[in-house]
Amino acid sequence: MYILERRLSLFMLVLASIISVFGQTDECAVQIKSEDILSDNDINAIQEILEPTTNVSLENSSVPSTTKVNCLIDKTYGPVELVNATRFMELLILEPGPSNRTRNDKDGRQQPGTCVLVLFYARWCVFSSQAAPHFNALPRSFPHIKCIAIDAIKYQSFNAQYGIVGVPTLMLVHNGKPVAKFNSTVYTLELFAKFITHLTMFQTSGSLFVTSADFSGPVPSTPSNETDYCLVLSWVFIVACTLYLTSKSTWWQQFIELVQNTWRESNAQHEHVD
Repeated sequence: MYILERRLSLFMLVLASIISVFGQTDECAVQIKSEDILSDNDINAIQEILEPTTNVSLENSSVPSTTKVNCLIDKTYGPVELVNATRFMELLILEPGPSNRTRNDKDGRQQPGTCVLVLFYARWCVFSSQAAPHFNALPRSFPHIKCIAIDAIKYQSFNAQYGIVGVPTLMLVHNGKPVAKFNSTVYTLELFAKFITHLTMFQTSGSLFVTSADFSGPVPSTPSNETDYCLVLSWVFIVACTLYLTSKSTWWQQFIELVQNTWRESNAQHEHVD
């Protein structure tokens, strides 16, 4: 009985995950591996390095503005860079130390730091493809902000750490610390620019426009037909559990007995006619 209840619980958990995937209307859900879920000690250790992320929504202009981010302007960056796990850690994960636990000086003023704009995306996600050309166009308007993109499905180890539950997710990072997430459900260059200006006070250099080259990359603007093996395995597991639970149910056994009795009666009638 315990094993049956445990399997039923697993079945309901996977079913809820599948429903959440198909229930998304403005983003594609991503899965977080069980081994990626952080323990309390890990969370406390990360909180010493990373400051809490502020969710910023541009849909309501009456909301008080968040703390402005003081970004360095001594470097000019190029186009969007597609990064792997190693490069991502080089850009965002800083070694713990006194200098990384605060961004303020003795007078309470924020120290300038490197600003990185991160796009968590998935190649098969339609919404990621829609946001891709607009994100590819951002470096022309904000050359002092490093723009990178990482595949949240291929490199799932960062999803739990940065609270990524759906893609695309746009996040501003200051000095290795998450500052804010883009919460609007419309992914356009204009809204991306307002999001950055709202936090950094940077003004766009030139007019905002998306070119045909932005649709070509670096972030792909066409969804790929890659097979999501995790989703396939989830469906196989659901079907297997459904068949198993059905075979153990009372009404299924009654159905089988009815079929067997009907078969016996049919054979008996044929023998009687012969």
